[in-house]
Amino acid sequence: MPSIALLSLSLLAAPILAAGPPERDACEGAERCDSEAGEPIEIIVRTQKRPDWLFPGLDHPRVQAYFRSGSSVGGSLFDEPEAEQRRPLVRAGTISVRGADSRADRKAARRFARELVADVRPALEACYADVLARSPTDAARLTFHVELSRGERGAVQVSAGTLGDVYGNACVHGVLEFADVDAPKLEAGVDIPVWFWMQTM
Repeated sequence: MPSIALLSLSLLAAPILAAGPPERDACEGAERCDSEAGEPIEIIVRTQKRPDWLFPGLDHPRVQAYFRSGSSVGGSLFDEPEAEQRRPLVRAGTISVRGADSRADRKAARRFARELVADVRPALEACYADVLARSPTDAARLTFHVELSRGERGAVQVSAGTLGDVYGNACVHGVLEFADVDAPKLEAGVDIPVWFWMQTM
């Protein structure tokens, strides 16, 4: 029995001796680890050149053309804030023509109505500004009716709407009545809607 036990111990000891001593830690002592931790680490970054059409640089012709352009790109964040400006605007709406015989006559009647408003637009805007000075007024629409008869223009009549008060309507009516625009030589009735509103700039 003792010989069997000694044989078993010798067989178990053989692989342990063959394996040798265990490997020691990479950091044998605290001094070595601390010295390696303080050394700089070198990192190499390799970049790929991006195509000019995707990320153009400052010397790219397209970028230079953008900076030379005179188009407005908006104000700078460093600019002083500008005071808000508001101005009255007057525009003619969709003009309706009744009684015209042909498409050409209707087109001529609409052209006359647009020219009638455009000829006195500054005076109409002054009427609106005068109304705003008396009382605050939102956007308003007045409709005017004019009868055309073979080169003769009938009286301008306010058919719908009020611009603030009766004085506002009277001002606009008088301005349009004395507008110097030649009437076309045709028979028709023209309804001219005119819009008044404030534009914030």
